[in-house]
Amino acid sequence: MIKRNEWFLVSILAVLTVFSLSFAPRPSPSNQELVDVLSTATATRQITATLSATASRTPTATPSATPSTTPTFTRTYTPSVTPTITATATPSATPFPFDTRGDLPRYIYIDQAVQHMYVFEWGKLVRDIPCSTGLPEPDKYTDAWSGRVGPYWGTFFAFDVYADDAWYLFKSLGSILIHSLPYTLENGRKVYQDRDALGVRPSSHGCIRIAPEDAAWFTAWNPEGVEITITDPYLDKWR
Repeated sequence: MIKRNEWFLVSILAVLTVFSLSFAPRPSPSNQELVDVLSTATATRQITATLSATASRTPTATPSATPSTTPTFTRTYTPSVTPTITATATPSATPFPFDTRGDLPRYIYIDQAVQHMYVFEWGKLVRDIPCSTGLPEPDKYTDAWSGRVGPYWGTFFAFDVYADDAWYLFKSLGSILIHSLPYTLENGRKVYQDRDALGVRPSSHGCIRIAPEDAAWFTAWNPEGVEITITDPYLDKWR
């Protein structure tokens, strides 16, 4: 912008010029004088134009450069997916090398090779009972047999011993039964014999002996009429 003192100088020059032209008692101006006046007027106009141009000139702000932004790339790590391998279970073979008779509601199998009696319901084992069958002697071994369990005989006395929970099976040299271990009575107390033979070796006169607690369970299960299979006596094994 033009400062106040600059305008003041311009105004004084203009006034002096006007007065010099209007009131000076001169004869007709000479060509040189006209030239001087014109030069002065021209100079005044140039000064005024210069000052006006300076006043009207507005500094142009230089735009600040906007720094270019370098894009930032974020690498996303995608873990590789390990395929899940689902193992297909192979059905295990039945643990029994014989038919458990899944077609029957109840079934009994006595294996003289291992001295165990297996009780099944619809082919499922409900009780594995260690037993002891007949000794490997001509008049004592237990015959192989298949049939149905007969009636309940309860407690009986034979060979100078007692036995409880007896169930009749079939007739051989004598009656073949399933019953508890034999025992004697001493002061009113039952003393059982050959418990260590159960599930281990034959020890009877032909019957199938089982522990008294298993005999009580067997009676409660009520086996009468249930199909039963007794295997070969395996005499050569037990002799």
